[in-house]
Amino acid sequence: MLTTRKLRSSFFCSPGAASPVLVLMIVLSSTLCFATRPDTQSYIGTAYGTYAFVGNSLLVGQTAPVTLGGTCGTSQQPLNVPASAAGVNLPPLVTGGAVNTDVSSSPQTAQASANTAAISLLGGLITAQAINAVSTTTMQSNGTFQVSAAGSTFNNLSILGQVYNGSVPANTRVNLPLIGYIVLNEQTSNITTAMAKMTVNMLHIHITVLNVLGLQVGTEIVVSNATSGMVNVFAPAILNGGAFGTEVLGQPLSSAPTAPVILPCIGTNGSLVTATLASLSLPSILTTGALANSGESNINENESTGRTISRVAGVNLLNGLVTVNAMTAQVNTAVDNLVQVFSVGTDTFVGISVAGHPEITDNVPYNTSVSLAGLGTLYLKRVLRSTPPINAVEVRSLELVVLENNSYSLPIGLDVIVGDAYINVIPDTNP
Repeated sequence: MLTTRKLRSSFFCSPGAASPVLVLMIVLSSTLCFATRPDTQSYIGTAYGTYAFVGNSLLVGQTAPVTLGGTCGTSQQPLNVPASAAGVNLPPLVTGGAVNTDVSSSPQTAQASANTAAISLLGGLITAQAINAVSTTTMQSNGTFQVSAAGSTFNNLSILGQVYNGSVPANTRVNLPLIGYIVLNEQTSNITTAMAKMTVNMLHIHITVLNVLGLQVGTEIVVSNATSGMVNVFAPAILNGGAFGTEVLGQPLSSAPTAPVILPCIGTNGSLVTATLASLSLPSILTTGALANSGESNINENESTGRTISRVAGVNLLNGLVTVNAMTAQVNTAVDNLVQVFSVGTDTFVGISVAGHPEITDNVPYNTSVSLAGLGTLYLKRVLRSTPPINAVEVRSLELVVLENNSYSLPIGLDVIVGDAYINVIPDTNP
Protein backbone atom coordinates (compact mmCIF):
# COMPACT_ATOMS: atom_id res chain seq x y z
CA MET A 1 0.00 0.00 0.00
CA LEU A 2 1.64 3.41 -1.24
CA THR A 3 -0.78 5.41 0.76
CA THR A 4 -0.43 2.89 3.51
CA ARG A 5 3.32 3.60 3.75
CA LYS A 6 2.75 7.34 4.08
CA LEU A 7 0.12 6.81 6.72
CA ARG A 8 2.29 4.33 8.57
CA SER A 9 5.31 6.61 8.43
CA SER A 10 3.34 9.49 9.91
CA PHE A 11 3.71 7.71 13.25
CA PHE A 12 7.50 7.81 13.12
CA CYS A 13 10.58 9.98 13.29
CA SER A 14 14.17 8.89 12.78
CA PRO A 15 16.01 8.13 16.03
CA GLY A 16 18.82 10.47 16.90
CA ALA A 17 21.40 7.82 17.66
CA ALA A 18 22.28 4.36 16.41
CA SER A 19 21.73 1.35 18.64
CA PRO A 20 22.25 -2.37 18.10
CA VAL A 21 18.71 -3.15 19.19
CA LEU A 22 16.01 -0.57 19.73
CA VAL A 23 14.05 -1.31 22.88
CA LEU A 24 11.14 0.94 23.68
CA MET A 25 9.06 0.95 26.84
CA ILE A 26 6.12 3.12 27.68
CA VAL A 27 4.26 3.21 30.94
CA LEU A 28 0.91 4.57 29.86
CA SER A 29 -0.71 3.82 33.20
CA SER A 30 0.87 2.89 36.49
CA THR A 31 -2.21 1.41 38.06
CA LEU A 32 -5.01 -0.83 36.96
CA CYS A 33 -8.16 -1.86 38.71
CA PHE A 34 -7.96 -5.62 38.35
CA ALA A 35 -11.69 -5.93 38.95
CA THR A 36 -12.25 -4.18 35.60
CA ARG A 37 -11.54 -5.76 32.23
CA PRO A 38 -9.32 -3.55 30.05
CA ASP A 39 -11.49 -2.21 27.22
CA THR A 40 -9.59 -0.85 24.21
CA GLN A 41 -11.51 1.04 21.54
CA SER A 42 -10.23 2.27 18.19
CA TYR A 43 -11.83 4.50 15.57
CA ILE A 44 -11.34 3.82 11.85
CA GLY A 45 -11.97 6.26 9.04
CA THR A 46 -10.70 6.71 5.47
CA ALA A 47 -12.00 8.59 2.44
CA TYR A 48 -10.96 9.74 -1.04
CA GLY A 49 -12.51 11.30 -4.14
CA THR A 50 -11.46 9.38 -7.26
CA TYR A 51 -9.30 6.33 -7.92
CA ALA A 52 -8.69 4.27 -11.06
CA PHE A 53 -6.62 1.16 -11.66
CA VAL A 54 -6.28 -1.96 -13.77
CA GLY A 55 -4.88 -4.99 -12.00
CA ASN A 56 -1.83 -3.79 -10.08
CA SER A 57 -1.33 -0.75 -12.31
CA LEU A 58 -2.40 2.63 -11.01
CA LEU A 59 -4.17 4.91 -13.49
CA VAL A 60 -5.41 7.66 -11.15
CA GLY A 61 -4.13 7.85 -7.59
CA GLN A 62 -6.57 8.49 -4.77
CA THR A 63 -7.48 12.18 -4.65
CA ALA A 64 -7.60 13.98 -1.28
CA PRO A 65 -7.07 10.76 0.72
CA VAL A 66 -7.58 11.09 4.49
CA THR A 67 -7.38 8.67 7.40
CA LEU A 68 -7.80 8.54 11.17
CA GLY A 69 -4.85 6.16 11.45
CA GLY A 70 -3.51 2.90 10.09
CA THR A 71 -5.46 -0.26 9.40
CA CYS A 72 -6.81 -0.36 12.94
CA GLY A 73 -7.39 3.36 13.32
CA THR A 74 -6.69 5.36 16.45
CA SER A 75 -7.89 5.53 20.04
CA GLN A 76 -7.95 9.32 19.85
CA GLN A 77 -11.27 11.15 19.98
CA PRO A 78 -12.51 13.68 19.23
CA LEU A 79 -10.44 13.94 16.07
CA ASN A 80 -11.12 15.50 12.67
CA VAL A 81 -8.99 15.22 9.50
CA PRO A 82 -10.17 17.08 6.36
CA ALA A 83 -8.61 17.36 2.89
CA SER A 84 -9.40 18.75 -0.53
CA ALA A 85 -8.04 18.41 -4.07
CA ALA A 86 -8.60 19.79 -7.54
CA GLY A 87 -10.08 17.66 -10.29
CA VAL A 88 -8.25 15.19 -12.53
CA ASN A 89 -7.65 15.67 -16.25
CA LEU A 90 -7.19 12.21 -17.77
CA PRO A 91 -9.76 11.81 -20.58
CA PRO A 92 -11.58 9.67 -21.45
CA LEU A 93 -11.16 8.09 -18.01
CA VAL A 94 -11.83 11.04 -15.68
CA THR A 95 -12.20 14.79 -16.13
CA GLY A 96 -12.88 17.18 -13.25
CA GLY A 97 -13.99 15.93 -9.87
CA ALA A 98 -12.83 18.49 -7.32
CA VAL A 99 -13.18 16.78 -3.96
CA ASN A 100 -13.55 17.49 -0.25
CA THR A 101 -12.98 14.62 2.16
CA ASP A 102 -13.30 14.34 5.91
CA VAL A 103 -12.88 11.70 8.62
CA SER A 104 -13.74 12.18 12.26
CA SER A 105 -14.14 10.43 15.59
CA SER A 106 -16.30 11.30 18.59
CA PRO A 107 -17.28 9.21 21.61
CA GLN A 108 -18.54 5.85 20.27
CA THR A 109 -18.76 7.15 16.67
CA ALA A 110 -16.50 7.08 13.59
CA GLN A 111 -17.50 8.85 10.38
CA ALA A 112 -16.06 9.41 6.90
CA SER A 113 -17.30 11.44 3.95
CA ALA A 114 -16.25 12.33 0.40
CA ASN A 115 -17.92 14.92 -1.80
CA THR A 116 -16.86 14.94 -5.45
CA ALA A 117 -18.14 17.75 -7.69
CA ALA A 118 -18.43 18.45 -11.41
CA ILE A 119 -17.06 15.18 -12.73
CA SER A 120 -17.13 13.57 -16.18
CA LEU A 121 -16.31 9.90 -16.74
CA LEU A 122 -15.83 7.68 -19.79
CA GLY A 123 -15.65 10.59 -22.18
CA GLY A 124 -18.87 12.17 -20.91
CA LEU A 125 -21.03 9.03 -20.87
CA ILE A 126 -21.32 9.59 -17.12
CA THR A 127 -21.49 13.05 -15.54
CA ALA A 128 -22.53 14.44 -12.17
CA GLN A 129 -22.85 17.77 -10.46
CA ALA A 130 -22.05 16.26 -7.05
CA ILE A 131 -21.54 12.79 -5.57
CA ASN A 132 -21.51 12.51 -1.79
CA ALA A 133 -20.51 9.40 0.18
CA VAL A 134 -21.04 9.09 3.94
CA SER A 135 -20.18 6.13 6.17
CA THR A 136 -20.92 6.12 9.91
CA THR A 137 -20.17 3.46 12.53
CA THR A 138 -21.49 3.74 16.08
CA MET A 139 -21.25 1.60 19.21
CA GLN A 140 -24.50 1.41 21.13
CA SER A 141 -24.80 1.60 24.93
CA ASN A 142 -25.12 -2.22 25.07
CA GLY A 143 -21.81 -2.64 23.24
CA THR A 144 -23.26 -3.65 19.86
CA PHE A 145 -22.35 -1.90 16.61
CA GLN A 146 -24.44 -0.16 14.00
CA VAL A 147 -23.37 1.06 10.53
CA SER A 148 -25.10 3.51 8.23
CA ALA A 149 -24.71 5.13 4.81
CA ALA A 150 -27.27 7.85 5.54
CA GLY A 151 -26.39 11.07 3.72
CA SER A 152 -24.96 9.33 0.66
CA THR A 153 -26.56 11.09 -2.32
CA PHE A 154 -26.28 12.01 -5.99
CA ASN A 155 -26.91 15.43 -7.46
CA ASN A 156 -27.76 15.34 -11.17
CA LEU A 157 -25.94 12.11 -11.94
CA SER A 158 -26.43 11.24 -15.62
CA ILE A 159 -25.61 7.79 -16.98
CA LEU A 160 -26.19 7.48 -20.73
CA GLY A 161 -28.90 10.13 -20.37
CA GLN A 162 -30.63 8.55 -17.35
CA VAL A 163 -30.63 11.01 -14.43
CA TYR A 164 -30.38 10.07 -10.75
CA ASN A 165 -30.91 12.42 -7.81
CA GLY A 166 -30.93 11.98 -4.06
CA SER A 167 -30.46 8.55 -2.54
CA VAL A 168 -30.30 5.38 -4.63
CA PRO A 169 -30.85 1.84 -3.28
CA ALA A 170 -27.65 0.18 -2.14
CA ASN A 171 -25.71 -1.80 -4.75
CA THR A 172 -27.78 -0.69 -7.73
CA ARG A 173 -26.26 -2.08 -10.93
CA VAL A 174 -26.53 -0.26 -14.26
CA ASN A 175 -25.28 -1.92 -17.45
CA LEU A 176 -23.06 0.08 -19.81
CA PRO A 177 -23.51 -1.49 -23.28
CA LEU A 178 -20.26 -2.36 -25.06
CA ILE A 179 -18.27 -1.14 -22.04
CA GLY A 180 -19.19 -2.97 -18.82
CA TYR A 181 -21.29 -1.93 -15.86
CA ILE A 182 -21.46 0.49 -12.94
CA VAL A 183 -22.58 -0.05 -9.35
CA LEU A 184 -24.28 2.91 -7.64
CA ASN A 185 -24.13 3.37 -3.87
CA GLU A 186 -21.99 0.25 -3.48
CA GLN A 187 -22.00 -0.76 0.18
CA THR A 188 -19.99 -3.46 1.94
CA SER A 189 -20.08 -3.98 5.68
CA ASN A 190 -18.88 -6.40 8.30
CA ILE A 191 -20.13 -6.50 11.88
CA THR A 192 -18.91 -8.83 14.64
CA THR A 193 -18.97 -8.63 18.41
CA ALA A 194 -15.48 -7.06 18.40
CA MET A 195 -15.57 -4.74 15.40
CA ALA A 196 -17.64 -3.18 12.64
CA LYS A 197 -16.75 -1.57 9.34
CA MET A 198 -18.64 -0.11 6.39
CA THR A 199 -17.33 1.05 3.01
CA VAL A 200 -19.38 3.16 0.61
CA ASN A 201 -18.34 3.60 -3.05
CA MET A 202 -20.89 5.89 -4.65
CA LEU A 203 -19.72 4.99 -8.16
CA HIS A 204 -17.79 1.83 -9.04
CA ILE A 205 -17.25 1.37 -12.78
CA HIS A 206 -16.06 -1.94 -14.24
CA ILE A 207 -14.69 -2.16 -17.82
CA THR A 208 -15.41 -5.72 -18.92
CA VAL A 209 -15.24 -5.72 -22.75
CA LEU A 210 -13.12 -4.21 -25.50
CA ASN A 211 -14.47 -0.74 -26.18
CA VAL A 212 -14.27 2.28 -28.47
CA LEU A 213 -12.81 4.35 -25.62
CA GLY A 214 -9.63 2.28 -25.72
CA LEU A 215 -9.81 1.46 -22.01
CA GLN A 216 -8.21 -1.81 -20.98
CA VAL A 217 -10.48 -4.66 -19.92
CA GLY A 218 -10.29 -4.95 -16.14
CA THR A 219 -10.10 -1.19 -15.56
CA GLU A 220 -11.99 -0.02 -12.47
CA ILE A 221 -12.94 3.52 -11.46
CA VAL A 222 -14.19 4.49 -8.00
CA VAL A 223 -15.72 7.87 -7.20
CA SER A 224 -16.46 9.11 -3.66
CA ASN A 225 -15.23 6.47 -1.25
CA ALA A 226 -15.88 6.58 2.50
CA THR A 227 -15.04 3.91 5.09
CA SER A 228 -15.77 4.03 8.81
CA GLY A 229 -15.31 1.47 11.55
CA MET A 230 -14.75 0.77 15.22
CA VAL A 231 -12.89 -1.90 17.14
CA ASN A 232 -13.68 -2.81 20.75
CA VAL A 233 -11.62 -5.51 22.45
CA PHE A 234 -11.16 -6.52 26.07
CA ALA A 235 -7.38 -6.29 26.07
CA PRO A 236 -4.65 -3.83 27.10
CA ALA A 237 -4.07 -2.76 23.48
CA ILE A 238 -4.79 -3.28 19.81
CA LEU A 239 -1.75 -4.03 17.65
CA ASN A 240 -1.73 -2.52 14.17
CA GLY A 241 1.17 -4.11 12.33
CA GLY A 242 2.47 -5.82 9.26
CA ALA A 243 5.41 -6.63 7.01
CA PHE A 244 6.23 -6.48 3.32
CA GLY A 245 9.13 -7.30 1.01
CA THR A 246 9.58 -4.22 -1.17
CA GLU A 247 7.93 -0.91 -1.97
CA VAL A 248 8.82 1.89 -4.40
CA LEU A 249 7.35 5.35 -3.90
CA GLY A 250 7.60 8.12 -6.45
CA GLN A 251 6.36 9.41 -9.77
CA PRO A 252 6.25 8.16 -12.42
CA LEU A 253 7.82 5.01 -10.93
CA SER A 254 6.01 3.20 -8.16
CA SER A 255 5.41 -0.30 -6.84
CA ALA A 256 2.94 -1.34 -4.16
CA PRO A 257 4.14 -3.40 -1.17
CA THR A 258 5.02 -6.92 -2.25
CA ALA A 259 3.79 -10.04 -0.43
CA PRO A 260 2.27 -7.91 2.35
CA VAL A 261 1.07 -9.31 5.67
CA ILE A 262 -1.23 -7.25 7.88
CA LEU A 263 -2.12 -8.20 11.45
CA PRO A 264 -5.90 -8.17 11.94
CA CYS A 265 -7.07 -5.66 14.55
CA ILE A 266 -8.48 -8.35 16.82
CA GLY A 267 -5.37 -10.55 16.52
CA THR A 268 -4.58 -13.92 14.95
CA ASN A 269 -5.09 -15.93 18.16
CA GLY A 270 -1.40 -16.80 18.02
CA SER A 271 -1.62 -18.28 14.50
CA LEU A 272 1.10 -17.30 12.04
CA VAL A 273 -0.07 -15.58 8.86
CA THR A 274 2.35 -15.57 5.92
CA ALA A 275 2.75 -14.20 2.40
CA THR A 276 5.49 -15.22 -0.03
CA LEU A 277 6.77 -14.38 -3.50
CA ALA A 278 9.27 -16.49 -5.41
CA SER A 279 11.09 -13.51 -6.93
CA LEU A 280 10.68 -9.88 -7.90
CA SER A 281 11.86 -7.83 -10.86
CA LEU A 282 11.43 -4.07 -11.11
CA PRO A 283 13.27 -3.24 -14.35
CA SER A 284 16.24 -0.87 -13.97
CA ILE A 285 15.67 -0.62 -10.19
CA LEU A 286 15.56 -3.83 -8.19
CA THR A 287 15.53 -7.61 -8.38
CA THR A 288 15.22 -10.09 -5.53
CA GLY A 289 14.94 -13.77 -4.87
CA ALA A 290 12.38 -15.18 -2.48
CA LEU A 291 10.37 -12.84 -0.25
CA ALA A 292 8.68 -14.23 2.89
CA ASN A 293 6.70 -12.07 5.29
CA SER A 294 4.88 -13.22 8.39
CA GLY A 295 3.13 -12.03 11.51
CA GLU A 296 1.17 -13.19 14.52
CA SER A 297 -0.59 -11.54 17.44
CA ASN A 298 -2.53 -12.55 20.51
CA ILE A 299 -5.02 -10.13 22.04
CA ASN A 300 -6.58 -11.06 25.40
CA GLU A 301 -7.48 -9.58 28.78
CA ASN A 302 -4.04 -10.15 30.29
CA GLU A 303 -1.76 -9.02 27.48
CA SER A 304 -1.45 -8.05 23.84
CA THR A 305 1.54 -9.53 22.03
CA GLY A 306 2.68 -9.58 18.43
CA ARG A 307 5.58 -9.97 16.04
CA THR A 308 6.10 -9.17 12.37
CA ILE A 309 8.97 -10.42 10.19
CA SER A 310 10.19 -9.63 6.67
CA ARG A 311 12.76 -11.87 4.98
CA VAL A 312 14.21 -11.03 1.57
CA ALA A 313 16.86 -13.02 -0.32
CA GLY A 314 19.04 -12.25 -3.32
CA VAL A 315 18.72 -8.46 -3.32
CA ASN A 316 20.27 -6.59 -6.25
CA LEU A 317 19.67 -2.84 -6.27
CA LEU A 318 20.57 -0.75 -9.33
CA ASN A 319 22.46 -3.45 -11.21
CA GLY A 320 24.89 -4.34 -8.44
CA LEU A 321 25.23 -1.03 -6.63
CA VAL A 322 23.93 -2.83 -3.53
CA THR A 323 23.64 -6.59 -3.16
CA VAL A 324 22.59 -8.70 -0.19
CA ASN A 325 22.35 -12.47 0.03
CA ALA A 326 19.68 -12.36 2.76
CA MET A 327 18.12 -9.85 5.16
CA THR A 328 15.64 -10.11 8.02
CA ALA A 329 13.69 -7.29 9.69
CA GLN A 330 11.64 -8.07 12.80
CA VAL A 331 9.54 -6.25 15.40
CA ASN A 332 8.33 -7.85 18.66
CA THR A 333 5.82 -6.07 20.89
CA ALA A 334 4.13 -6.87 24.20
CA VAL A 335 1.64 -4.86 26.25
CA ASP A 336 0.91 -6.09 29.76
CA ASN A 337 -2.18 -5.53 31.92
CA LEU A 338 -0.58 -2.41 33.40
CA VAL A 339 -0.61 -1.02 29.84
CA GLN A 340 3.20 -1.01 29.76
CA VAL A 341 4.46 -1.32 26.18
CA PHE A 342 7.67 -3.20 25.34
CA SER A 343 8.79 -3.09 21.67
CA VAL A 344 11.99 -4.41 20.11
CA GLY A 345 13.19 -3.88 16.54
CA THR A 346 16.00 -6.02 15.09
CA ASP A 347 17.65 -6.45 11.70
CA THR A 348 20.31 -8.74 10.19
CA PHE A 349 22.26 -8.93 6.92
CA VAL A 350 24.08 -11.83 5.30
CA GLY A 351 26.51 -10.99 2.50
CA ILE A 352 25.88 -7.30 2.01
CA SER A 353 28.01 -5.32 -0.46
CA VAL A 354 27.81 -1.64 -1.40
CA ALA A 355 29.91 -0.58 -4.41
CA GLY A 356 32.63 1.88 -3.38
CA HIS A 357 32.04 1.29 0.33
CA PRO A 358 34.11 -1.66 1.56
CA GLU A 359 33.51 -0.51 5.14
CA ILE A 360 29.90 -1.74 4.90
CA THR A 361 29.72 -5.31 6.24
CA ASP A 362 27.06 -7.56 7.73
CA ASN A 363 27.77 -6.01 11.14
CA VAL A 364 26.97 -2.48 9.98
CA PRO A 365 25.48 -0.49 12.91
CA TYR A 366 21.80 0.24 13.13
CA ASN A 367 20.58 3.47 11.48
CA THR A 368 23.62 3.70 9.21
CA SER A 369 23.28 6.21 6.37
CA VAL A 370 25.59 6.15 3.35
CA SER A 371 25.90 9.14 1.02
CA LEU A 372 26.02 7.90 -2.58
CA ALA A 373 27.59 10.57 -4.78
CA GLY A 374 25.39 11.64 -7.67
CA LEU A 375 22.42 9.65 -6.39
CA GLY A 376 21.19 10.11 -2.82
CA THR A 377 21.19 8.43 0.59
CA LEU A 378 21.24 4.73 1.40
CA TYR A 379 19.87 3.72 4.82
CA LEU A 380 20.79 0.37 6.35
CA LYS A 381 19.11 -1.36 9.30
CA ARG A 382 16.92 1.70 9.68
CA VAL A 383 14.77 1.75 12.83
CA LEU A 384 11.98 4.31 13.07
CA ARG A 385 9.98 5.09 16.16
CA SER A 386 7.06 7.32 16.95
CA THR A 387 7.45 10.63 18.69
CA PRO A 388 6.44 10.67 22.38
CA PRO A 389 4.46 8.96 23.68
CA ILE A 390 6.44 6.14 22.06
CA ASN A 391 4.08 3.43 20.83
CA ALA A 392 5.29 2.39 17.38
CA VAL A 393 8.37 0.73 15.87
CA GLU A 394 9.25 0.14 12.22
CA VAL A 395 12.36 -1.61 10.89
CA ARG A 396 13.55 -1.17 7.29
CA SER A 397 16.45 -3.39 6.27
CA LEU A 398 17.41 -1.21 3.30
CA GLU A 399 16.11 2.09 1.99
CA LEU A 400 17.34 4.28 -0.88
CA VAL A 401 16.15 7.87 -1.24
CA VAL A 402 17.09 9.58 -4.53
CA LEU A 403 18.15 13.19 -3.92
CA GLU A 404 20.10 14.17 -7.05
CA ASN A 405 19.95 13.93 -10.81
CA ASN A 406 21.65 10.65 -11.61
CA SER A 407 22.97 8.35 -14.32
CA TYR A 408 20.21 5.81 -13.54
CA SER A 409 17.52 8.25 -14.75
CA LEU A 410 15.67 7.85 -11.46
CA PRO A 411 13.43 10.75 -10.46
CA ILE A 412 14.43 12.88 -7.49
CA GLY A 413 12.36 11.90 -4.48
CA LEU A 414 12.12 8.22 -5.40
CA ASP A 415 12.05 6.07 -2.25
CA VAL A 416 12.93 2.36 -2.48
CA ILE A 417 12.30 0.23 0.61
CA VAL A 418 13.42 -3.41 0.92
CA GLY A 419 12.46 -5.52 3.95
CA ASP A 420 9.97 -3.79 6.27
CA ALA A 421 8.33 -4.85 9.54
CA TYR A 422 6.30 -2.63 11.85
CA ILE A 423 3.90 -2.63 14.81
CA ASN A 424 1.92 0.32 16.12
CA VAL A 425 0.24 0.04 19.54
CA ILE A 426 -3.23 1.46 20.14
CA PRO A 427 -3.47 1.29 23.94
CA ASP A 428 -6.34 1.23 26.37
CA THR A 429 -6.18 4.87 27.47
CA ASN A 430 -8.75 4.50 30.26
CA PRO A 431 -7.82 1.37 32.24
